Amino acid sequence: MNKKNEHDIKNVNDNENQTRSQASNAQWYVINCNKGHERRVYEDLKQKIETLNLKDKIFDIKIVEETITNKDKKPEIKNAFPGYIFINMIMTDETWYDVRNTPGVTGFIGSSGRGIKPLPLSEKEVNTMLHRDNKQPKKESVVKKDKSDERDFQLNDYVHIISGALKGHEGQVSQLDDDKGVATVNIDFFGRSTPVKVEYVACKKIGS
Repeated sequence: MNKKNEHDIKNVNDNENQTRSQASNAQWYVINCNKGHERRVYEDLKQKIETLNLKDKIFDIKIVEETITNKDKKPEIKNAFPGYIFINMIMTDETWYDVRNTPGVTGFIGSSGRGIKPLPLSEKEVNTMLHRDNKQPKKESVVKKDKSDERDFQLNDYVHIISGALKGHEGQVSQLDDDKGVATVNIDFFGRSTPVKVEYVACKKIGS
């Protein structure tokens, strides 16, 4: 092997080591966008990373999806957090500006405005929202017209979510749909109360 090839290999290894070192300093943040436009914003962000050569500062973008059972009893993939995109990045003035000024992005969650950079997700939030078991609980083979017997809670009760995208969260039940077996639960999501629909089998009354 000649000296030029050895030099080229050394440069490649140095660049890979530098990228790994930079990635270890990255943290997860949450971007807010218009509901239903998550995939378009995701693609625009990917394109911007390529165009502006931000691969050494922005390492991953995720739309968190989950499999649910639709009204026709068929599995359906849906966005677990409508209106939100997760991004793993090193927060600098440059990356903060570039991401915020991507079409469709309305801001970062965790920023109070006035030029203050957003706070990253905690390790617990990352594990809960990004690293979770997406398996859905098995349904009974007998179709029921009224699924009220699948729940141990009532309207206005507080429940603990035991499976699915929001596993580990708690909230208050604001609506019940016994025909579909789905409860609307108000949970604290990024500092604000957000109503989410959760199947009865994924909820357990707190204190029961």
